[in-house]
This record gives sequence, C-alpha cells and structure tokens, in this order.
Amino acid sequence: MTHSHFAPVAAEDVVLVALLERRAAEDPDAVFFTFGEEVHTRGAFNARVNRVARNLQDQGIGEGSHVAVLMDNSPDYLALWLALGKVGAVEVPINTAYHGAMLEHQLSVGQATQCVVDAAYLPAVLAIAPGLPLVRQVFVRGSSEARALPARCRPFDDLTVVAHESDLDRPVPHDSIAGIIFTSGTTGPSKGVLLTHHYLTAYGYMYADINGLREDDIVMNFLPFFHIGAKFLTVATLVCGGRMLLLPRLSISTFMDDVREHGVTNFVGVGGICNMLLSRPPHPEDARTTIRTIYSVPDPSDVHEELEQRFGCTITTVFGSTEVGLPLFRGVDDDYQPGSCGRISPYYDVAILDDQDNEVPVGTTGEICVRPRRPYLVGSGYIGMPERTVESWRNLWLHSGDRGHVDENGWFFFDDRKSDSIRRRGENISSFEVESLLLQHPAVSEAVAVATPSPVGEDEVWALVRLREGSSLTPEELLMHCAAVMPYFMIPRWFDIVDDFPRTPTAKVEKYKLRADGPGANSWDREAHGWRVTRAGLAREDALAAGAADRAAAR
Repeated sequence: MTHSHFAPVAAEDVVLVALLERRAAEDPDAVFFTFGEEVHTRGAFNARVNRVARNLQDQGIGEGSHVAVLMDNSPDYLALWLALGKVGAVEVPINTAYHGAMLEHQLSVGQATQCVVDAAYLPAVLAIAPGLPLVRQVFVRGSSEARALPARCRPFDDLTVVAHESDLDRPVPHDSIAGIIFTSGTTGPSKGVLLTHHYLTAYGYMYADINGLREDDIVMNFLPFFHIGAKFLTVATLVCGGRMLLLPRLSISTFMDDVREHGVTNFVGVGGICNMLLSRPPHPEDARTTIRTIYSVPDPSDVHEELEQRFGCTITTVFGSTEVGLPLFRGVDDDYQPGSCGRISPYYDVAILDDQDNEVPVGTTGEICVRPRRPYLVGSGYIGMPERTVESWRNLWLHSGDRGHVDENGWFFFDDRKSDSIRRRGENISSFEVESLLLQHPAVSEAVAVATPSPVGEDEVWALVRLREGSSLTPEELLMHCAAVMPYFMIPRWFDIVDDFPRTPTAKVEKYKLRADGPGANSWDREAHGWRVTRAGLAREDALAAGAADRAAAR
C-alpha cells in the first residue's frame, strides 16, 4: 500500500458515524451514493440519519437496545444502520431468507429488544413471536395500513417523522459494540460475532487501502447488509471520498450495463461472480470499461489473467472473515502470486499453527491464526458463547478454523476449511444447521451435509441421509422438506439416501471421504430433475421458462 488512509488515523477517530459527520461537514453537496434514480448527498443524508436517530431516541431506543433488522438494501436501511450507531444501540442484521427455528435462534442469541422489518418479512417474525419475550417493538416498513398491524408492531414511518436534523453531539466510544453479525456455525448453531465501532470502521479503511481507492472511485455495492461486505464497502466509500452505487441486489444479467451506465470502478467479486462474468459473451467494450479494481475472494488462478485482460483491471484479494479482519492481502501495488491470498498486513501477526498451537515449518499445512497489532482489529467474541470465545481466542491467537501454508517468500495459501462450513454463491452455510433441518423430517434418522464443487465456483450442498427403520422417503420428498424449512440458498442440490456412512472406529462420520468421492452416478440431482432454486424458493424449470416467455411478451 503506497498510500494509507488508515495508518495515520488515531483509533478513537476511526468510528463510522463520526466519519460520516466529518465528510458531510467538509462537502455537504458531494454525492455519497445513488440508489436507482435517487441521488443522496453527504449533507442531506447525514441530516436524514439524524432525524432517524432522534426518532429512535423518542421510541426509547439507545444504549442497551439490540435492534434486529430484516430489510432489503435501501436508503432507509442505510439511514437506520447509521442512526443506530449514533444513539449507541447495537444492530443485529439478520439474513432475510431465514425463518422458523433459524430466525428464532438468531433473534434470541442476538438478544433483540426491537425489530425493524420490511413488510415481506413480518410473517416470518410473527410466526416465532411467542418465543421472543425480549422483543418489545416491531417496526414495519412498507405496510399499507398501519392500523392493521398486530400488537407490538409500529409503522416504520414512526422513525422518519420530522425531527431536528443537526448532529446529536453524542460521543460514540470506539471500543463500544456497534453490531452483531452471525457467521456460519460448524459444530453448532450460527455464532454472533461482536463488532466494535472501531473494528467495523477499520475494515472499510483497510478495504480502501488494499484497493487503492480514490476520490474519483465509484464503488458498486450489491451485497446484503446482513453481511459485513456491504458495510465495509459503505465505510470505504466515505474513507476515500468517492461515490457508492447502491443496488437492491446482485443481477448478473444487468451487471455490465450498470457498470457502464454509472462508471463503476470497484466491486467485490464474491460468490463466483468472476466466473459468471466470464461466462457471458464478450462485449467489444469490455476492455474499455471503467473497472479499475475487482476485490475477488477467492481469486481463482485459472481465470485471474483472463479477467484482468478482458476488463483491463487489477484484481486484489485477501484472506479474512467477520472475526479475523483482513490480516492477509494482495493489493493493487503487489505482484501477482498465483493461488496465494496474499502477504501479512502491517496491522496483524499471522502464523500457521498445529493442533497444539506450535508454529509449523514453511510449506507445511496448519491452521491460519491471527492476532492484531492495533487494538480492536478483530471481533470481540461470540455473544452468549463464552466457551466458544475462549476456545477460538486461545493462547493469544484468534483461530480462523481455516487451513493453509506459507512459502519461503511470505506468500500465504488457503488450503481448505478445517471446519465443515460450506460456501455457496457468497453465502456461508453451516453444515450443522443443514443437518439439523434435515433431521426435522420424521423419516430421517441421521443426516450429513458436505460441500461439493460448483461449476460456477465455490460449493454446492450435498445432503446424505439414513432413514429410520421401516420408513420410506424419496429424494424429491426430501427436497420439498428442505424447501419448507431452509433459506433458499441452503437447499441442497444433491441428495443421497444411504444405508450407512463411512465411519471412524468411534463411529464418527468420515466426511473427508465423502468430500473426496463427491456425488456419484446414482446421486439425485435436483437440477437434472427440473428444479431450480430462486430467492422465492423452489421452482420448476418449465415454470421458469414460461415466466420468462410471459415477461418477454409483455415487453
């Protein structure tokens, strides 16, 4: 990093809401972000945030409040997130695809005292409301008639009514908790990572440095705000003084049109996006796009050079997570080392350790472990899980749960997951949670979920089940069960109903053998049987085709 936004800034000044206020004061008329046809300047948006913050206070929301948010990307969500920071409340963003037991778990563990939801997600919250005694208020955005709202529910408009627009002048301690982001569990349910204001903001500073962001950069942000990625892109935009293009969600079909129309210079290539972009027919203008940098995690070596040449850009990459920050990176000024996730950041120590936390020799695979060189540059533990916190932060190292090695030149390489997590289209999926939901079917006695490579990059989910004696079940019936109880992105592609699994002498399932073999010729593939997963759930291929034909005819 030839120039650093982060290095010279004192820790107590690295706080998002203070950064917004500084930028708004410096140049109130500068554009902060656009959303569709809406243009939001720094000054006007900061005033909007202040209105929401004062209304939050009027509703009794402030220090001690844990506010769960189930909302799609919108200026309202962005203003709410920043306003929660200004009043000292803790944001608990929830994956909008969650419902049932998974949603109840996260709201309970996150100790939610209030919820703010888009109307589309209100039924999922109401369905589990009896199990949420802590939740006192639910604010509903987009409800057509406030009088029809159930008990405990209020219209979102209550948070946007006319109020003072000046800054609250309330100090926000940099070491106080700003939010709780849930990360995939492996041997248990999802864990809520505690994030300080400093850590959450520093993530954006480091992203800006790694990508060499400048005042003339336009950052595309299509990531959902229940992921840390959407948040650090927002911070990075304020850090560099550039502009953000906020989108409701990712659309591959219009992706390059958005890039050309808005002059996008930077985006996150997560979830197989790079592979999907290359799979589209080449365009004569590809090499003359405005794209300067793509932050690709992972950075697939088989397409790296093709991607840079086709779009005339530089690809950066990191090793990082919600817990460990960005301790390894390859930035815009670094040489390319195929397959590597980078070298050590100046703000962290990184070591490859064995199971007893001894450092292993160069070239030997072990666990990637991290510790910060500056305070509050990693997560502050798991809420409600003191034992897991101590286990992960043991011996003065934060254990990533990922395996890798380092070469003699200091380049680090990710080898595999030590855990059983699965990553599909940018979503981290807990194999434990998939298995728990499979076991809810009365015919299933034992369930195993493993990752299998996806043709578009990352993983697909492969589910294997053993049935209770005397029970019968078809793969398609099991698929219907999954669609009923799982978020759309978690629904397996491959199914096998087996008599037993490969096991250790102590009867533990040997998942590594299943991963090595992968689905076989007799495995049931939902895509081969005409089923596709959409954000709305399962759909038949013929129904999707008919819908596309209807839309084309309407145009």
